[in-house]
Amino acid sequence: MKKQLLILFKSLGFIVCILIGFIAISLLYDFVAGLPLFIALICFYIWLTKDDKDGLYRLFKDTHQSNLDDIERQELEEQEAEVIQ
Repeated sequence: MKKQLLILFKSLGFIVCILIGFIAISLLYDFVAGLPLFIALICFYIWLTKDDKDGLYRLFKDTHQSNLDDIERQELEEQEAEVIQ
């Protein structure tokens, strides 16, 4: 139950962060100035939650590691295919 509440509160925090970003963009009214602010807010949120095991930072890190593992596996398969031929 605590984990579900924690996930709920973090999700709400992320939604609030996005809403603050949209409000800041609408206040600035200039897309060129608002977009970097919005990106900065999202990066700041990711940085704040980098130690969370269910956070976006860990998700991106795990995805990157999975991609590296896939590349290594494909290279090994290609080397095996060259040896067989």
